[in-house]
Amino acid sequence: MAIVTHHHLHLRELRFATAARVRVWKGGATLRSGGVSVELREGESFSVPSFVRFSCLAHPRVLPQGMRPAVWSLALEAQSAADMERAADASKPHARRLAAAIFADPSAPWSAAGIAQAWDISAARLRALLFAEGESLRSLVREQRVAWVLAALARMDDAGADAGAAGFASTAAMQRACHDVIGLPPEIAARALSLLSHVAAPTPMRQDERRRPRYRPYF
Repeated sequence: MAIVTHHHLHLRELRFATAARVRVWKGGATLRSGGVSVELREGESFSVPSFVRFSCLAHPRVLPQGMRPAVWSLALEAQSAADMERAADASKPHARRLAAAIFADPSAPWSAAGIAQAWDISAARLRALLFAEGESLRSLVREQRVAWVLAALARMDDAGADAGAAGFASTAAMQRACHDVIGLPPEIAARALSLLSHVAAPTPMRQDERRRPRYRPYF
């Protein structure tokens, strides 16, 4: 499933431990990172290098017949090309390593003691490494759990985004985190999660159906 919005939707402070490809199926989107902007039109896509912060503004297309909704999807690229890897944010190796681990298992009980033991360093050393990179464990855990939720909502399949699987104590806590971290309004997150939770088990598709992008109007 992709994300469909009938109005401008601005998601900020997005960051993934791997390269993220944003594809626009209908309407348009503007990606921004620092002072750089990339405009995407229908059928276009762009890969944001790993661990680079960016925002995504999805905007419907205005036509004489009326407003045409914006439809976009997000896919994480497990293997990045050499040039994409060079473009990644290499200034925060420890935070990036930890972000990848959190995203891979967001429901785990992430703690300084547990991570320090796995890395064979002290908890104080772990905090110092993250501090030197301008990061903190608590904010990084929350950010990557929200990133996991957004990736689940914007994938081109019927994946769900359960609060427990994302590491949140409740759906309300997950909605608050999405609002605080990336600016996703709670009522929009609630509607998207509700639609996903009622998706029926997939049925076999004909060959011609497999070529079509599948999405559900969320927003």
